[in-house]
Amino acid sequence: MRSAILLLLAGLVVPPIVRGAEAQADFETGDLSQWLVPLPRDWKLVSEDGNRFLRLEKPGPVGNPRRPTKFALWKADCVGDFKLTVRVRRIDKSLLVAFGYQNRSRFYYAHISSDDGNHSVHNGLFKVHGGSRFRIAGVGSAPALPDQDWHTIRIERTLADDRIAVFVDDDKEPRFEAIDGSFRFGRVGLGSFDETGDFDDFHLEGESVEGCPASDYSPLDPS
Repeated sequence: MRSAILLLLAGLVVPPIVRGAEAQADFETGDLSQWLVPLPRDWKLVSEDGNRFLRLEKPGPVGNPRRPTKFALWKADCVGDFKLTVRVRRIDKSLLVAFGYQNRSRFYYAHISSDDGNHSVHNGLFKVHGGSRFRIAGVGSAPALPDQDWHTIRIERTLADDRIAVFVDDDKEPRFEAIDGSFRFGRVGLGSFDETGDFDDFHLEGESVEGCPASDYSPLDPS
């Protein structure tokens, strides 16, 4: 334990213990015990045409430095390599999927939007690393959510080559793709930067690692 603490103080990453992980949530049971949901009053389980899903009803707040804070974190697994799929439906213009989440100032997110990637801070891959978010992929990309129908988002992360790839629906090639090794493990989350929308049929598989930050480390700034 003492040697691990010294390594952390020196700024080195202690190699995690790895095990296989697979998790899914379709929200049919209404059980959110495996999710850390910031400001629970702003979220709701909604039924529509016999299907139940998770809705973010109230956006924000936005973090300072400027970054997203309103996403529900999957508590059960902290992953390195992973593949995540989830169905999403925007109510406003955009949603996000966070991953590699270590704390509120260290994580990635895929911003999925009705805008194209020519917008400086919409529709692409972004990184929060101690300050305001900044783009790492997706310039010029086609809108990920061109309408208000349900769409399937798939994110693949491979540590061997530090690749991050985001696919929408039946994309054969990634909508967004980056090579970045800043955060090699962390939790995943569903939410929005400052808007609202729906989430369903979450599925995560990959390599779960032990020794991640506590699962109750909320994206929200301390009040």
